[in-house]
Amino acid sequence: MFFQKRKILGTKYRFNRAKLYSLLGCGILFVLGLALILNYSASRQEKNVAVSTNQPKVNSYYPEMGNLLGITEDNLKAMLQEGFPLLPSHERGGTKSNVRKVLSQGLSYITGLEVNNPLSFLQAEMTILAVSDLENKLTFGQNTGIAYAGEIEEDFYLDTPPELEEWQFEFDENQPIELSKDPVVLIYNTHNAETYKPTDGVSKLEGKNAGIAKVAETLAKTLENKYGLKTIRSETIHDYPDFSRSYIKSLETAQKILKANKTIQAVFDVHRDAGFTTKTPTTVNIKGKSAASIMIVIGTEHERWQENLAFAKKLEKKANELYPNLVRDIRIANNRRYNQHLHPNSLILEIGSDLNTLEEAQYSAALFAEVIASVIKGN
Repeated sequence: MFFQKRKILGTKYRFNRAKLYSLLGCGILFVLGLALILNYSASRQEKNVAVSTNQPKVNSYYPEMGNLLGITEDNLKAMLQEGFPLLPSHERGGTKSNVRKVLSQGLSYITGLEVNNPLSFLQAEMTILAVSDLENKLTFGQNTGIAYAGEIEEDFYLDTPPELEEWQFEFDENQPIELSKDPVVLIYNTHNAETYKPTDGVSKLEGKNAGIAKVAETLAKTLENKYGLKTIRSETIHDYPDFSRSYIKSLETAQKILKANKTIQAVFDVHRDAGFTTKTPTTVNIKGKSAASIMIVIGTEHERWQENLAFAKKLEKKANELYPNLVRDIRIANNRRYNQHLHPNSLILEIGSDLNTLEEAQYSAALFAEVIASVIKGN
């Protein structure tokens, strides 16, 4: 009985000691954080003062803290280790970076907040955000090539009229083409407002056929006038006043034109990219002249998307033969279709970014017209 009581008392003592050490550990973390702030402030004030010394650099904060609290360094480390067993041992060291990790992870463990994740603060205050997969749905700052921060499009066509879903274009690839008589190419812009900042001073001109429409016009005129491919270009504005239904509106436009023109063999929705800090990734030199590189985008949210991809690869191959680096990439986008289910040779062309000039984009469009003509004619 005596030994049993002693065992219970020992367990209770160890529990109380662990609790005490946890409280002490929290206090130590607070003081360490305060010391870091004071040290940072002092270093900011002294950063312009040149100091030369032969003394070894001291990285540990424990001796100073031990002197301040009247506790030896070893005991201080032991308290942190017992009070915060969740922290890996390699992060209980004394360097400034490790102390910051201790503070950061301690904060995250106690409050659930992550200093590097602003969304955690919103989720702590708004329950609905905590239970949603919001973090994976936000694409802030990512170069997706299509969707930009703050622009959410109804790209899954949840409200698409049934008559638009039930029809698909069919054509015979071996059908002979009568140049300058039957329409062969369809070009339109889902995002008519997109333009080029160096030329227009802004990235968008809402409610207008902006710079990207001029690029589409260059592509269409070059195909017709230089290569003899009759081209239909729609000037219908699809992204205004309701940007969220841009693709549904352009779907109506494309389907109407395709129904009336069974000879069309290629469909291009012309865009420009965005989200870059410099235009270097989207600019190439071709024949001594600056050109905007082109990215082809494929959506996989329909059964025949691989036909679109096969056409894209043909264009990429021909472009590499004629003008290397003009096509910088083929981007495959999951859970998107971008109206490409309408036609097996339907593609999105991202011609440069908003940091390119209109002149660079028009030059690229003229070059790419030769690529398109070569593939369609079978050269």
